[in-house]
Amino acid sequence: MDLELEKIELIVNGKKVCKYVPPAMRLADFLREELHLIGTKKGCNAGECGTCSVLINGVLKKSCMIPVKKVNHCEILTIEGIGKDGLDIIQRCFMKVGAVQCGYCTPGMIMAATAILKKNRHPDQVEIRKGLGGNICRCTGYAKIIEAIELARDILNHEKSADCLEAVTPETNKIIGSRIERVDARGKVMGALEYAADMTMPRMLNVHLVRSREVHAQIQKIDYEKALEMPGVEAVITSEDVPGIDGFGVYYHDQPVLAKEKIRFYGEPVAAIVAETLEEAQEAEKCIEITYKKLPIVSNIAEAIDCKSIVHEDYPDNVVSTTSVIKGDVESGFHSSDVIIEQEYSTQSVDHAYLETEAGLAYCDPDGVLVVKSCDQDITHHRMLLAKILGMPINKIRVIMTPVGGGFGGKEDMIYQGILAIAALKTKRPVKLVFSRQDSMIGSSKRHPVLIRHKIGLSKDGRIRAIEVNIKSDGGAYCFSTKGTVAKSAILGAGPYEIENVKMVSTGYYTNNTPSGAMRTFGILQPTFAIESTMDICSKRLGIDPIELRLINGVKDGAVTHTQQVLGSVSYCETLKECAKLASWEPGPSNVRGQVRKDVKGSQIAQPYIPGYEFKSPAALELCQARFKYGRGVGSGWYGIGRCATVDKAGAFVEIDDGGTAMILTGVTEIGEGILTVLTQIAADELGMYPQDITIGDNDTARAPEAAHAGASRQSYMIGNAVLNACRDVKEKFIREIAAYWNVDSSSICMKDRRIFVQGHSNYDLSLKEAVDICKKVRGYVPLGSGTYTAHHEALDPVNGKGNPWQAYVFGSQIAEVAVDTYTGEVHVLGIWASHDVGRAINPQGIEGQIEGGAVQSLGQAIMENFELSEGVPINRNFAKYILPTSVDVPKVYTNLVEDRDPFSPLGAKGIGEPAPLPTTPAIVNAIYDAVGVRITSLPATPEKILNEMAK
Repeated sequence: MDLELEKIELIVNGKKVCKYVPPAMRLADFLREELHLIGTKKGCNAGECGTCSVLINGVLKKSCMIPVKKVNHCEILTIEGIGKDGLDIIQRCFMKVGAVQCGYCTPGMIMAATAILKKNRHPDQVEIRKGLGGNICRCTGYAKIIEAIELARDILNHEKSADCLEAVTPETNKIIGSRIERVDARGKVMGALEYAADMTMPRMLNVHLVRSREVHAQIQKIDYEKALEMPGVEAVITSEDVPGIDGFGVYYHDQPVLAKEKIRFYGEPVAAIVAETLEEAQEAEKCIEITYKKLPIVSNIAEAIDCKSIVHEDYPDNVVSTTSVIKGDVESGFHSSDVIIEQEYSTQSVDHAYLETEAGLAYCDPDGVLVVKSCDQDITHHRMLLAKILGMPINKIRVIMTPVGGGFGGKEDMIYQGILAIAALKTKRPVKLVFSRQDSMIGSSKRHPVLIRHKIGLSKDGRIRAIEVNIKSDGGAYCFSTKGTVAKSAILGAGPYEIENVKMVSTGYYTNNTPSGAMRTFGILQPTFAIESTMDICSKRLGIDPIELRLINGVKDGAVTHTQQVLGSVSYCETLKECAKLASWEPGPSNVRGQVRKDVKGSQIAQPYIPGYEFKSPAALELCQARFKYGRGVGSGWYGIGRCATVDKAGAFVEIDDGGTAMILTGVTEIGEGILTVLTQIAADELGMYPQDITIGDNDTARAPEAAHAGASRQSYMIGNAVLNACRDVKEKFIREIAAYWNVDSSSICMKDRRIFVQGHSNYDLSLKEAVDICKKVRGYVPLGSGTYTAHHEALDPVNGKGNPWQAYVFGSQIAEVAVDTYTGEVHVLGIWASHDVGRAINPQGIEGQIEGGAVQSLGQAIMENFELSEGVPINRNFAKYILPTSVDVPKVYTNLVEDRDPFSPLGAKGIGEPAPLPTTPAIVNAIYDAVGVRITSLPATPEKILNEMAK
């Protein structure tokens, strides 16, 4: 026996375990690799995120930080041990209230919830928030997680009956609009769902990426011969191993699979080491010698404009793309204005911070088909790119989406799948690649840092006469989604206002910074922050209430947009009015009036968190509370649903199957937003079934028709309509066959409550199970249907931007209340009131979750998150230094849904995922001004910035 191994004896989930392991092995790795308990996730491997939480002798601990030898002879409880004889009360509560989205943080959250209720059977909300403080969730906004723990507390204390956890099955013609539980929640609360990093195969190799520590340099030589001689190393891959056309991207194929001739950003992959174990691959990196010749670094937009250096030889001016939107005559509009305001803004780089890092597995099947499994937001596009890169027929490539532990746009980019594919082809063995948290933070795209300059002219009555906006975006080293975000910011960046004279110019630039790409709102959050801040500046100057000013200028039915598109029904003003009503808004201009407002510090609002409050005397607590000043602010936004200025499409297949159930096949991408549940509701409602009768097929290019990517808030709108059309197609065919069997008119037949019948005729009444049997065995027909949906969006005029970029728009408004600590500058967001148009609410609970999660993501952008670089080198590469909102930072979110159904689609639903965060950041920043009278124009609004401005 290897003398380096140590004997470990534990009780894990009630069973004795004895293993010989390396003494340095961490408990998280022991649970995952030795015991195959994959519910213990690894989100950061540094004790910051809580996805690896377990109970050790009843105490909550981060298993990624604990050597397994330190817990020898201890009792370990993991998510697999919770409710092992059935779902535990806490797990059922998470499912009931919708506290599960992507599911990656869920096992750790349930372990933390278990610890909270184990310590105290009667915790209040403050104690619950503190108990969750070490566990990060990027999706839910924590609101429903806290609600789930409160519900579990009340059931365990017999204050509520466990009967409330039973699923309520709505009538089959009322499933759309019902708050049904997520169809994928069970596997997530049990920790049983396999994400990409959890998957293994026999003979599997591991990949380690050799990343550049230069920012901008020519690659003169890569010497890896010694690495090939290292134990376990199977291959070393460089750009020379790319068999096809080396280049990929969303809009431009400007990024090589591995750095080719030149390094353009810090952390760019240069080589990939493929070895038996990850440790062997990492050790072999020491034997690789790379010779560079340094080049001047373009570290910001100003240096890109000045052409300090050229990032891409094909773009000598460092300009990725420019989009202009011009309507009317801005100079004439400014000439006729009574008030002209000019203001500059800047926003920061933001990390997606999904809890699941990038991961994938690739292999060749026995028929020579390359299979790539990865956490992916666009399997269709990635398959096309792989065919080009590999020089292979597209039908010899199969891409399968694994469950995605959060995406937010960051997993639209194919930054590692090409490496996996080449490694599998070269070694002829399965290969696996999992990014560390540092890999993810330095190697994946970010939200664009943006500079914005506003000039706006208004008449005395508040009407906007003209607006001129210049937007400059830092696209980083490669295009990724910059071209698209630049265009979208130009189209929507002047806000949901009907303005006669508009000039929008939006430009993206190449720099040597970490690439910027798609992130929730796709380029609109930044200009929304700017225009909504400017609207409040105008409110103060004109002495008009900020909501009233927005109502004066807001788009209404039949309005003409900045691209000169004529709108139909418009719900913007309704969202504003509903939001003001929901929050009991007190009208008044945007002056510093927080101290005299009558609508702040209501009984329903949380109090600002004071560290150590439980140990302070009443007098000391009163002194602390006296430091806070309160304020409220409003923000609003609009968003186009689906792909911008181009035709969008999606397809679906459906089969009414044996047993009277239905199978749906579509290339949908579930990234936590709940689309599987939405499609289930649509199909069940249309086919007269219940949600449990619907099966959604795998997201697999070998099985499902194209549905395109998860982004642009398009899934409910595009794929939902495709599934609805497919269900109508199969329903028509099915009824036709049964009508022929009964010899009745098909128009008289109904499908409802799992039955097919003619109303009022008991002789013509069958269960769907019986009817399918007749359809197949008597009629000889397999009930299959297909459906597509196309949204016809018109391209923009290249000169003035005129066009119809979307056929469906959504609108939203939010009010935020804050408390600002005048001693420290710290901002506490106490409440958010949100009113959003969703078209038609398929699942209100899921929509609330999207609004709550989006608001908290936007809160992070507003006051804390900042991916910092110094001369292109990332400074905060982990969650210890990249500050994210936790459960103690988040407010109560109150939601109101406006249902203005889309007239151009059969379903009527629109979308909410990306519109949800838009109003939050400006609402918070405007509330800070209301509280302490400082206008923050550079995000994030950190305590230092606020104190500096207050000192002035």
